[in-house]
Amino acid sequence: RKLVDPGFLDTTHGRLGCPTCHAGDPQAATAEGAHRGLIGRPSDNPERACGTCHPDIARAFTRSLHFTTRGLELGLRALTGAVRWTAAKGVYQKACASCHATCGDCHVSRPPHTTNPLVPGGLQRGHRFSRTPPMALTCQGCHGGRVAAEYTGQYEGLPADVHFAALKWTCTNCHSGAQLHGQGGATAANRFAVPNRPACLDCHPQAAPGKGAVRQHNVHGGRLACQVCHGGISKSCQNCHAGAGATSFPALKIGRNLRPELPAGLVLLRHVPTTREMIDRQTGLPGTLVNVDRIPTWKTATPHNIQRVTARSRSCAACHNNPNLFLRIQDLDPHDSQANGRVVTAPPLPIPTR
Repeated sequence: RKLVDPGFLDTTHGRLGCPTCHAGDPQAATAEGAHRGLIGRPSDNPERACGTCHPDIARAFTRSLHFTTRGLELGLRALTGAVRWTAAKGVYQKACASCHATCGDCHVSRPPHTTNPLVPGGLQRGHRFSRTPPMALTCQGCHGGRVAAEYTGQYEGLPADVHFAALKWTCTNCHSGAQLHGQGGATAANRFAVPNRPACLDCHPQAAPGKGAVRQHNVHGGRLACQVCHGGISKSCQNCHAGAGATSFPALKIGRNLRPELPAGLVLLRHVPTTREMIDRQTGLPGTLVNVDRIPTWKTATPHNIQRVTARSRSCAACHNNPNLFLRIQDLDPHDSQANGRVVTAPPLPIPTR
């Protein structure tokens, strides 16, 4: 009863029997013998554990960003270059890759690597499977440091995302199962490269330029990412999270878009805690991140605290007459990546006030 809810035995998965997923020896007369060869986390191998009944989903999931953490790997590879990747690979495998998700982490248990005290590890409902992962027990366990807090309004004084506050939407209302499970083809390089990622225009087609009556949409559409006007305040981080920990502060800046997957010219930028010495202590080599000056540390942000009206969209003058909203040269730390100059942008022309 501690691990298995009696009701689980009458479910489809329960009727399969424990050895189907966990192996072991069901004929053994002792607990020690029964647990010999036990597989504690069957879905660490999705195709073996889940592929018999869900072959397409399991095969696709093995290529997903959640399972492979390939976005993190390619990000670190870009910073180290081929010269230092061999030294950095162990750090990636020990730190970054340990956070990958399996089928069970979403559908049966809670994330085992979470540091969120509100989402401890263990089973969700005594082995009962959840067809749709419960957001509070799964998504927030891994994404609770910033995204979940933004979305549900846990930051004091900052409102929750309108989709949560007004509609009580969960993550899967925007992030479909097909997206979370992966495409089944080549692994996407990062979350922006996922073909069926959420898009505002999927639900708001009238916001496209020339499709509605909102003048700002018709004037700015295609030039600004939707979040530039409708994203709330988000957290940026400073310092290295691989060492003593990063310090965070509320800050978003408008800057140039460098991602070919996004059509907008200007996007919201968030500072990420990449420093020159970030993993030198772990690798034992000075200057492990040899390409740090080639990659901006102000990166495209997709804040999860969307509001219909924000301080930036309240009026034309609120944005055009406030150059502090834009990432400028004077905002950059001279010790930070020199590539940040590529995302700096000039504020728009001010609007005369009478």
